[in-house]
Amino acid sequence: MLKEIFINITHHEKRVAVLLDKHMEEFYVERPDYVNLLGNIYKGRVESVLPGMGAAFVDMGLAKNGFLYVSDVVAGGAGYEKLNGEGTDEDEIERVEKQRSLPSIAQLLKKGDEVLVQVVKEPIGTKGARLTAHVSIPGRFLVLMPFDNHIGLSKRIESREERDRIRKILEELQLPKDIGFIVRTAAQGVSQKDFMRESRYLLNLWNHIKIRAKRAKPPQLLHQEYDIILRVARDMFTNDVSKLEIDSKNDFRRISRFLRILAPHLRQRLKFYFDKVTLFEKFDIERQIAKIYDRIVQLKSGGYLIFDQTESLVAIDVNSGKFVGKRNLEDTVFKTNLEAAEEIPRQLKLRDLGGIIIIDFIDMEYPAHRKTVFKTLEKHLEGDKAKTNILNISSIGLVEMTRQRVRKSIESKSYEKCPYCHGRGIVKSISTVSIELMRKLERALQDMRSRDVFISLNPEVALYVSNPEKNMVKPLERRFRKSIRIIEDPNLQIEEMKTDEKKA
Repeated sequence: MLKEIFINITHHEKRVAVLLDKHMEEFYVERPDYVNLLGNIYKGRVESVLPGMGAAFVDMGLAKNGFLYVSDVVAGGAGYEKLNGEGTDEDEIERVEKQRSLPSIAQLLKKGDEVLVQVVKEPIGTKGARLTAHVSIPGRFLVLMPFDNHIGLSKRIESREERDRIRKILEELQLPKDIGFIVRTAAQGVSQKDFMRESRYLLNLWNHIKIRAKRAKPPQLLHQEYDIILRVARDMFTNDVSKLEIDSKNDFRRISRFLRILAPHLRQRLKFYFDKVTLFEKFDIERQIAKIYDRIVQLKSGGYLIFDQTESLVAIDVNSGKFVGKRNLEDTVFKTNLEAAEEIPRQLKLRDLGGIIIIDFIDMEYPAHRKTVFKTLEKHLEGDKAKTNILNISSIGLVEMTRQRVRKSIESKSYEKCPYCHGRGIVKSISTVSIELMRKLERALQDMRSRDVFISLNPEVALYVSNPEKNMVKPLERRFRKSIRIIEDPNLQIEEMKTDEKKA
């Protein structure tokens, strides 16, 4: 299978699309007004301890306090360290784990304590960020676990010979005994030199964080996770990717420098894209992105899926639609459900949906058919990096499952609640509409000959586009050597735009 990564960079957003045989499998968006917190390490101060909830609220200097469950304090052994020198007793932690019970959060923390924490789940809705005291620092091949002392290997490294080879290499490196490491899937086939280089990098980074932690006064950010560009280069640009193509010269150089250190052999697969036709249009990605936001997803056979999303639950309904089959009703239902079982995992990744998920397959008469559909769903979920837990299919075709949710879904980043229907429906946000209209304007300017161009927009969009801080119009004026004037037209809907080369 041909796996490719494409990255589109503008002043207003960074977009990443992962294609498998030309079909988009994953999609990510990051914007300047969206601050990524996931993976950040903070020195925080305990604001309150709630024994009834088994959690503490920690001030990290953000708009909302993060919450730290007792299980995220003691999980994994010495996964907790007070910065005031009063560490917990490791023997006591082991005893508690053996009893499969946890101490009261009040025994471990009190108001005013200084704690080293990491964000493992971003704020969603009214909830603050979820934190852990069991810090981890990911690299390309290894994850450093400073408060652990064991070495683990990814379950996806299935070859016994490869697992033995990696263990032998790590033993020869003589890594610190009081620090743990997890070997990532991407480490398969990696040389001892690569392991040595990365382990030294991660250990130096951890020492730097510790020095900052001793000097810093809480609340304070100690370590910021990479932006989406370098995260893709680190976590997704693996040996099975035929190429990574990006349309920003500066970010192309950033990735190139990054790969020179961590994966020199992949630099030849890194491509810089320059053409009049935009990168995502060239490879038919824009059209595929537009479909992500559709409530209805068509299946090849003529059946379709319906996605309904709430704050904590996603319902997916499978329908046969136009598909009438060739033999009988049961055969038609079975084939539709099989196709749905293949498509649903792909859609979950594309839309980044999480929480509780209920799938309503069409009722099947034969238990063997239900079993086959369930196994197909399980198989296609295996490639999902997010943790999933799936319960067996019921007699009426219902499947209950959970999918790890660590950030907002793609839909919630690009849409906001409609002010007219009070949340019963959704419309695209002003920022999303503005970016799309500027992209539409960019295409229109290619065919315009006049130097003066007048653009009529809805007042809200016009205000957003004209904001000097957003800098949305100036780059287009410089690129096409035109003077662009924005005109407010209250008669236009937010997604409408009118262009005129002559003054109205």
